[in-house]
Amino acid sequence: MTRTPKIITPEEKTDSLLGGMRNLLLNSEQTAGDVYLVEGLMPKGSEVPLHVHTKEDEIFHVLEGEVELMLGDETIHAKEGTIIYLPRNIQHGIKTLGEETARVLNYVIPGQNFENFFNEMKQLGKDVSPEKRSELASKYGISFL
Repeated sequence: MTRTPKIITPEEKTDSLLGGMRNLLLNSEQTAGDVYLVEGLMPKGSEVPLHVHTKEDEIFHVLEGEVELMLGDETIHAKEGTIIYLPRNIQHGIKTLGEETARVLNYVIPGQNFENFFNEMKQLGKDVSPEKRSELASKYGISFL
């Protein structure tokens, strides 16, 4: 894999995954597997349940709105401008707070494994059962709790 420059425009295609919308900004092919960067658009009531990554670290940057991050036994109220670094093997989940859609940048490092998981999830469709999601996630070192 080689690293290639990428210009990200506002017209990039948005698709749906796990109940929210996302803009794929950088994929692992463009970064030689180093980074996967997604802008998540989380409408009111959206939630990613508690889970653990064993193969990648994550950085969340709240661009708009407010979210609640569950980090192990701690709950953090994160408003616009908050940045959270999550090393691998830390239990975490995220949900929107308030009435407005939250925009969150999600950096996944390294990116290849997580991108492969997302791509397979997308192929399963939006109505995938929690059991099937967990089965697929375990293939990529991700455990939903």
